[in-house]
Amino acid sequence: MVTILFYTRVGCHLCQVAEKTLRDAQSELGFAVTVIDIDSDPALRALYNDDIPVTTLPNGRRFCNFLDPFELRRQHSRL
Repeated sequence: MVTILFYTRVGCHLCQVAEKTLRDAQSELGFAVTVIDIDSDPALRALYNDDIPVTTLPNGRRFCNFLDPFELRRQHSRL
């Protein structure tokens, strides 16, 4: 099963919107999601602080700030 990494933080409105998009696609496409709070790790916070939410696919494709549901579906078909 494909696993998608979702970098987020508590209280982030953009993260909430992107996670809903991700969960809607998850129920349709059947992939796993690993949610990672960047504030739990100083290195992740330094890396992603200005870019969250960040959604990373196994093929290396990365979405920052916004998760395009159409592009997610297109990329999923290539995994």
